[in-house]
Amino acid sequence: MVPLKEIVKAEVDQALARRFKKKAMERYGYRKGAVKKALEEAMARYVGSGKVDWEPLRGTLKSNLSSVQLQHAAWRDAD
Repeated sequence: MVPLKEIVKAEVDQALARRFKKKAMERYGYRKGAVKKALEEAMARYVGSGKVDWEPLRGTLKSNLSSVQLQHAAWRDAD
């Protein structure tokens, strides 16, 4: 059985993309599929990294606002 595939499109910083492609080709060779293989590996590491420990961040932000209220304030300030 052939595994299902999905196309993922995203805009990323040009310098970051170039560095990523260079590292991918250094690791997997300068041939077709090197970037794809490196991206799949990076995505697998990202989603498989397990539970995130948020405890070190607890109490860092001193506010009585809810997370939704903070998000609205951040977007308001960004405009």
